[in-house]
Amino acid sequence: MIALIGLVLAVVISFAWYYPVVKAQGDRALLQGKDYARIALVYGFCFTTLLIIVTEITWDAIVKRTGLSGLPQDIVADFFRAALLEEFFKFWGFMLAKKKLGLRRKIDYMLTAALVGLVYGVVEKAVLGNTGGVVIGLAIPMHIIWQLNQGRHYWEYEQQKAAGNTDAARKEWRLAVLFPFFFHGCWDSGLDIGTWLIGREETVLTILGIVLLLAMVILGMIYCVRSVRKGIRIAKEAPLPEA
Repeated sequence: MIALIGLVLAVVISFAWYYPVVKAQGDRALLQGKDYARIALVYGFCFTTLLIIVTEITWDAIVKRTGLSGLPQDIVADFFRAALLEEFFKFWGFMLAKKKLGLRRKIDYMLTAALVGLVYGVVEKAVLGNTGGVVIGLAIPMHIIWQLNQGRHYWEYEQQKAAGNTDAARKEWRLAVLFPFFFHGCWDSGLDIGTWLIGREETVLTILGIVLLLAMVILGMIYCVRSVRKGIRIAKEAPLPEA
């Protein structure tokens, strides 16, 4: 029952974050319903999500033999189980979809990458079984937002590379590929550290944990809202599809 409720909430709220950018295109939309379905099912679920599930199960089996436990294990997992594996497969799911669909416009890069992240985020929240994690994950849908920005930066990277602007291209590549990994690892680690601090008996540490989590929630929501607003602006300014 919890998984079903989580699935319904994840679908509805994720759609509420994603759809405004789609809608903002108006008559400028290039991707059609069948394209969104293909991206979601083939590249978001069958490639990205299933491979993440398999590799994370493998990771868990290996870590059991290392002796790591507690907060150190959580932080290592945040960077190498979650951030590395998830961002790797989300990125390549986006790249495969981009190539297969022959995308050219910035907004289409953004919507494709974000949809790959959305599908994984929905599945993750559906099976998480952690009410707090589900609530935070839906209120601050980082899997959608990281990939929305990833698509934007990767488009910029290709443009700068084609123009021969090496330094600008390298910067955009780092923002598209390395930054999501770093941000993801720091975000998850911050949540784990805040939760760990709240669980301590010392009042000062508990208060520090509460302040840390509140700050992350506020800053995370600002980041998400600003990213969606930027996506809406780009959608409204997108060139019309060629006849």
